[in-house]
Amino acid sequence: KSPFDRNLVTHFEAFETLMDYGLSRLGIDSEGKVDHPVCITECLGNPNFLRHNLSQVLFELYGVPGLSYGVDALFSLQCRNFNDALVVSMGHQTMHIIPVLDGIPHHHTARRINIGGLQLLSYMQRILQLRYQNHSNALTMSRIEDMFSLTKVSTDFLPELKRWKDPEYYERHEVKVQLPFVPVVKPPPTDPEVLKARRQELGRRLMEINAKKRETKLLENTKILQELKTVMELDEQGNETKFLKALGRLNITSREELLNLINKTQAAIDKAKDAKLREAMREEVAEPETKRRREDMCESERIEFDSWINDIKSKLLEIREKKAARAQRRKQLAKRRTAASQERMRIISQLARNNKDEDDFGLNDSDWDVYKQISRDAEDSDSEEENLKAQEYDAVLKEHSMEEEVNRNSADWHQVQLSTELTMVPEIIFQPSIIGVEQAGLAETIQFIFSKYSAECAERLANNVFLTGGLSQLSGLKERLEAELQQMLPFKSSFKVELAEDPVLDAWRGASTWASKPDQLSSGFLTKSEYMEHGDGYLKEHLASNRYCPTPSPVDKTDLSTGNGTIQNN
Repeated sequence: KSPFDRNLVTHFEAFETLMDYGLSRLGIDSEGKVDHPVCITECLGNPNFLRHNLSQVLFELYGVPGLSYGVDALFSLQCRNFNDALVVSMGHQTMHIIPVLDGIPHHHTARRINIGGLQLLSYMQRILQLRYQNHSNALTMSRIEDMFSLTKVSTDFLPELKRWKDPEYYERHEVKVQLPFVPVVKPPPTDPEVLKARRQELGRRLMEINAKKRETKLLENTKILQELKTVMELDEQGNETKFLKALGRLNITSREELLNLINKTQAAIDKAKDAKLREAMREEVAEPETKRRREDMCESERIEFDSWINDIKSKLLEIREKKAARAQRRKQLAKRRTAASQERMRIISQLARNNKDEDDFGLNDSDWDVYKQISRDAEDSDSEEENLKAQEYDAVLKEHSMEEEVNRNSADWHQVQLSTELTMVPEIIFQPSIIGVEQAGLAETIQFIFSKYSAECAERLANNVFLTGGLSQLSGLKERLEAELQQMLPFKSSFKVELAEDPVLDAWRGASTWASKPDQLSSGFLTKSEYMEHGDGYLKEHLASNRYCPTPSPVDKTDLSTGNGTIQNN
């Protein structure tokens, strides 16, 4: 569990766990308290309430003698000793742009963008999980972070995105990432002779079962036929009373029904005897040869097989081209200004002009040539014979396709192909609307900050745009920002973009350098007595800290009820 909500410390139980771990790793084992002043970084404009809670934990739980707060981006700037700079801090949850003139940060013109590395990683994870749904569980955030390092900020986004339409460009620039894969060892294939013996044994068993069922049915039908003939003999002997009783016992109503039943039973017995005779005379049929793969053929068979497949492909291509040509012709005839439509209308108007007196069109053979010329390319449906042939050719090519599907038990199936994501994901920094965030991008925000200053101050800021934070390590970010500055600044203006030497650790190094100065212990660190006196998120201000603004007192509820709301100061 993270102690942060966005870039604010809100879960202080998790903070205590991390603090205990960090102090133990530093070797601080003093009993009951920490005998060292602590310098902690915080986000720009951290609320007093959260700072007060953090001060309470450090002073009252850990017993630190002194506490100082500073903005990580401004501490990072301390390593470079710049007086004028536009600090662009690109963090995990947010981005901050802080103007610094004459060494003093201008908090009133600083701006925050609610886009950071987490939003970019989450978007990349979602689109890859949608594309590769079979690997959604394997696309964890840690693996997405590794893939994110392959992305690059484009200097010209839309034209580069259109290049991915070209298959050659796609094949040349796509990046394949191998996911973890453990092949499943399969047992060796069974000997074909063993499989053949198994099938033959299974066939013999089925034949024996059918013969036994047929023999049982034959005996039953023979017994029934004998009984029916006995009843018929009673009728032939003239013993009508016994005959009627026998019919009632058999649920038969008339002599005709009895004769019909005798004939059906006799036919079933004859059919069973014929089947038994055929079974006895049946010769063992050789098992058909299993269809062989191309890899199992000899060289001559492969050549013959490839020639046959190419012939099928050419025939199918020819049918498809004819169908496409007819479809294109119908599309052209539907438009009035195409050459085909105008030619058709010319012939019809010519016929109308020549046949005004009498309507004898169709009597001469030449008239039918004109009709064929008009209707030859206007057929609105493909022939059924062509469709059937196309289906047959498709089935043959599918059956003998040499492009086998990627087996799930292979490394190729466990691959992720990165293409447009390589440029689209980093573009969110400059276009947050891609993920539905209604905020200005980095370039627009910088231009807005420049508009708050005079031309001279804006030029001083543009000549030292300082990038820091883990997200600033993106490839191509510096070049893209230089291109954006060139577009927003006046003609022939000078500008410079610099990247921190270590964007991740420069804030720690700057804070370490600042805290090690002797004069900072008294001027920059807050003591416990000062904390008890001021409370309310108070901090000692310095060049790398936030500005302290006392929290206004709550409005008196009694005055609100009477409509005379006032703010009382302590």
